[in-house]
Amino acid sequence: MCIILDANRLGEFNAEPPDEDMKPVRRWVDKRNGKIAYADTKKFRDEWDRGGGYQLRRQLQRRGKLKLISNQDVEQKTRELEGEIASNDAHIIALALVADVKVLVSGDKALISDFKARVRRGKVYTRKTQVHLLKKDICP
Repeated sequence: MCIILDANRLGEFNAEPPDEDMKPVRRWVDKRNGKIAYADTKKFRDEWDRGGGYQLRRQLQRRGKLKLISNQDVEQKTRELEGEIASNDAHIIALALVADVKVLVSGDKALISDFKARVRRGKVYTRKTQVHLLKKDICP
């Protein structure tokens, strides 16, 4: 199964040790079959790089924990969504729709609302009590 890791939780995920709420996510990625869906678009790169994610992205990719999704498909879907959602994160909704990812890790209220409204059966992980959302499954 894949998740989408919003840049606003990247620092907590990548911290040593990880934030208490991110420990289950980190453990799921490190020790189980968990993967993070990612599109190497300018918007994703910029947001992740601002959050210190350049090294993390490379490390996840080397370990086979980063599922790369077509840039072109995500960019096209992003353009379709712009102006249609409340948050400034059309690229994340686009990634979820293109890759059929149902779980988002985020703390952004506007994005969470958009995600739940646009992604069928979409769930959002915000704290460790939601560990049940991290299932053993394959990444689409």
